[in-house]
Amino acid sequence: MAKCVLLQASPPRPPLLISPRRLLPPPPTGNPFTLYAGDLHPSVNEIDLYFFFSVIGPLHSVHLCRDRFSHKSLRYAYINFYFPFNAADALCRLNHMELKGKSIRLMWCQRDPILRKTGIGNLFVKNLDLSIHEAKLEQVFGIFGRILSCKIAKEGNGKSKGFGFVQFDSEESALDALDALNGCVLKGKILTVAKYLKKSERKEPQFTNVYVKNLDENFTESSLIEKFSEYGKVTSAVIMNDEEGKSKGFGFVNFESHDNAKIAIEALNGEVIGLKKLYVGKAMMKAARDSFLRRTHDQKTKPIITSNLYVRNLATSVNEKDLREVFGAFGCVVFTKVIRFSNGVSKGIASVCFSKPEEAMKAVKNLNGFCYHGKYMKVTVAMSREEYARRLQTLFPFNFFYKAPNLKPYLETKVQRDDHHQVNETKTSSCNCGFAKSCNE
Repeated sequence: MAKCVLLQASPPRPPLLISPRRLLPPPPTGNPFTLYAGDLHPSVNEIDLYFFFSVIGPLHSVHLCRDRFSHKSLRYAYINFYFPFNAADALCRLNHMELKGKSIRLMWCQRDPILRKTGIGNLFVKNLDLSIHEAKLEQVFGIFGRILSCKIAKEGNGKSKGFGFVQFDSEESALDALDALNGCVLKGKILTVAKYLKKSERKEPQFTNVYVKNLDENFTESSLIEKFSEYGKVTSAVIMNDEEGKSKGFGFVNFESHDNAKIAIEALNGEVIGLKKLYVGKAMMKAARDSFLRRTHDQKTKPIITSNLYVRNLATSVNEKDLREVFGAFGCVVFTKVIRFSNGVSKGIASVCFSKPEEAMKAVKNLNGFCYHGKYMKVTVAMSREEYARRLQTLFPFNFFYKAPNLKPYLETKVQRDDHHQVNETKTSSCNCGFAKSCNE
């Protein structure tokens, strides 16, 4: 199919005509009263959303989704209008507008998880010019059908990553857009449009660049090429140096083929050269590298946390050896520790760590409430400080409350001094109608 040029003059092919955005009806299977608002700024709260959307029409309610433990915003919300035409108007007029410096993404609320997760009509668009924003992308793709959602991936500082996603309400509209726009030029860049694939459906990414760290200070680029050339043709190699020209201990090696890069990683990762153990892996951007390290850390620490038990209500005579004997009946005990005061007397609490989470769960099931040395032990899985704080917030949620702006808190007392240093006490009380009133005594 012949390719076209978008928003750019080209002698052989005229540009596509972009139609203005129209007020579109809500999906027949959706809720015509409710909008989904995503990509919110972390500091946006319910009052911000209420004033932002109430300019369109009366709101029934605003629900900002929060973490059940930390109560922090999950950065998406549901906006409920009284009238469907107000919801449609808000979708048309407020979508991709900025709220607290961040562009918000609006779409009709879709309660059916099957329709949300199947990915029908979802397209992946890459090689976008960094100046392209969501409204322009939706304008370009909107001539092929009704768009449910349009998003451009961004860095932490708000800059575009050069790719995005467009979801149509039907597979036919998505295929029409794919056939027409794949390979077209938009602001000097050739677009690549493809069907969106889940991570489980994607092919393994091809790479040739390898990251190497823990290099010895006297390791040179020539020795790096010599070492890695055993596993394939090396096109380039570099060792990163500081301002004084000294090696930073890491570098990059680029192979001619992806297969050679994989073989080198499998062969050299963990090999000891001199006194250091090499780390060899796929070269990644900083953001991807940080995400990979977080996932790796979580995978390593999760089994350790679930294998660690917290024991309380112990008799003061119980020591580490006693705990190892009683808990050792349920698996391999790595260590035991009784928490003591500075004078050496037991506090009645201890920590027991097993080699496997399954063994720890078995010990909890059998020893929680077990009478040992005349006292009933309390055995639970140990929690980190963050998890314990979230647990307390769940158990006692009313320790944290919201104070409405420009309103005096209920039963607040203020002390003021006049020019004669007389103390006037102002109290607020509540009347029967529920409003606060103030009186001077």
